Amino acid sequence: MNISDCIFTEKDIIRLQDCRDSQKDLRLKLRFMAILSVSSNTDGIEAGIEQTAEIFGKHTETVKNWLKQYLTGGVEKLNNFNYKPKKSYLSRHQINQVIIFVTYENPATVKEVANYINHKFSISYSVEAVRKLLIKNGLKVIRPRTVPGNPPSQDEQKKTVEKYYEMRQLPDSAVLFGDVMHLVHQNFPGLCWGNPAFPPTAETNSGRKRLNIIGFYDPAAYSFTHLTGEENCNAERVIECLELIYKKYFNVSHIYLILDNAKYFHATKVSNWIDEHKKINIVFLPSYAPNLNLIERFWRFAKEKLVNNKYYKKYKTFRAKAFQFLNHADDYADEFKTLMVEKFQII
Repeated sequence: MNISDCIFTEKDIIRLQDCRDSQKDLRLKLRFMAILSVSSNTDGIEAGIEQTAEIFGKHTETVKNWLKQYLTGGVEKLNNFNYKPKKSYLSRHQINQVIIFVTYENPATVKEVANYINHKFSISYSVEAVRKLLIKNGLKVIRPRTVPGNPPSQDEQKKTVEKYYEMRQLPDSAVLFGDVMHLVHQNFPGLCWGNPAFPPTAETNSGRKRLNIIGFYDPAAYSFTHLTGEENCNAERVIECLELIYKKYFNVSHIYLILDNAKYFHATKVSNWIDEHKKINIVFLPSYAPNLNLIERFWRFAKEKLVNNKYYKKYKTFRAKAFQFLNHADDYADEFKTLMVEKFQII
């Protein structure tokens, strides 16, 4: 049909008006307003197109295209954008292979995924296109969860946990988790909220000084016993800390210390001291099983409070803050009740 021969009936006008009034998208509403404007021009369709284009600030070809859509497909064709999404270069099967690659290989950059697609399927994608493809398929940048390498068998882990629960039920006894941590005088940047326009910065120290902490956490009392200083950890320091525990828990008959297999805990001097102090019993965890040592959660909590996004210009300030936290760990008992629950992940 020639556009200039177009004739609008009263029924056409009413239908166009109804579509204009019911359309909430202003861009589509504008189309109906434009066609109605063309139809009302007494000088003919061509003149109506020119006038409408000038009134609505559109190019005459745009108004013509709208009119052609209406004439060929009616209000239904005019009433949507007729957008057809660009077909992906990759088939669904190929996209699934990309998802498997990302899931199991965990590439660090989008460029690595783009290179994989190019090498595997001989299809070239831009980095931005790959990023959108990954997001569309539910993939995102995530921080890996660390787990011990070469862990003991699940049966061995379960038996260790069962043994712990049995010790916790023993009368007139205390069960403590022990370990050593080296707390470095350094600011370790962690995740935080901020304004991208003014990204946060983290001041750093030399990182040459550190505190060596021999600590024991009591899950029953939410308390912490420690021996902290600049001295390296050795058998003598371990014994010194054990003496603190011996005095602190003077009123119980049995003290069970759950420890990893560090050399200083196995030292002959430590074993001899234990033999002379019968109420202290050391229970060694299986090798490569930090997931069974509750104190690991305490160390993470301590780092969050002391060094993550924390800057101390002077070492003595850092040292004072560390001792203040370690000496008053029971102040955080309410947080420990949810953080330090006696449930263990079996790997």
